Amino acid sequence: MRLAPLITMLLLPACLHAQSSVWNKAGTTKNNAAKKAGEATKKVKNFKKHLQEWGLDTSYKHAFLAGGKLNTDGWSGNMYFIKRKNGRENRIWQIAFSEVKHEKQVKQQGTNTTYPDLGNPTAYVFGKINNLYTLQIGYGRETMLLPGVMEGNISVSMRYSAGLSLAMLKPYYLKLMDIDYSTTPEKITIKEAAHSRADSALFMNPNRIFGASTWSKSLDAIDYVPGAFFEAAFVITPGKSKTFVQCITLGCNASAYYKPLPIMQAQQSYPWEVCLFAGLAIGKRW
Repeated sequence: MRLAPLITMLLLPACLHAQSSVWNKAGTTKNNAAKKAGEATKKVKNFKKHLQEWGLDTSYKHAFLAGGKLNTDGWSGNMYFIKRKNGRENRIWQIAFSEVKHEKQVKQQGTNTTYPDLGNPTAYVFGKINNLYTLQIGYGRETMLLPGVMEGNISVSMRYSAGLSLAMLKPYYLKLMDIDYSTTPEKITIKEAAHSRADSALFMNPNRIFGASTWSKSLDAIDYVPGAFFEAAFVITPGKSKTFVQCITLGCNASAYYKPLPIMQAQQSYPWEVCLFAGLAIGKRW
């Protein structure tokens, strides 16, 4: 019976050591699991950040672009100043000068077989009464939709802007043959005139039109019509280039004015203009 306490005293340290080993092993396993969980969480956060910044060009803060656009109703010359807000957002200031053409206007060559002494007639647009130009100044935003996923890839953004639009109606002058039948032979003079009630019959008579006047003829008679515009476009841009950045735009422009803008005499005029466009601009980032 005296051996029982002795055996207990001999086995107790071994039991305590075994229990301690089990606890240490459990603690180590728990620490390893926590460490692995922390590493996994960090990897997930890094991957999420990588996805958010994937293809974003953060190497510039400003950009200046200049270019042109082909519109469904004419052409435009454009300049843009861009300030980068973050990797996905830009602020943009733009200015555009456009010539608006009516879908029915067709340039044709004048004919003069009856009075060859007058010389060769020039080309003109029959029925046109005004040249229409617009100047638009606006502010907007550009949001990246699809960033470039590889070095040198393109990115796709959505750009929308609005601002003031100024329409300029420049009277269209023609060279008209004024014939005096009271003399023998007839006395013929060439006069330059814009469309008016007094000259309406001559203006719309192809046999009395000798051609169009020079473009600068009516610069002092421009009618200015203020308005506003809104523009939305998809923008395709290379991801990393800094010099001669090529920017392709595909979009729509709509403008409204306080009175109609007549271009052709026989066609109805409206106080608004809407067009689709495709543009190309080059510039620099810094």
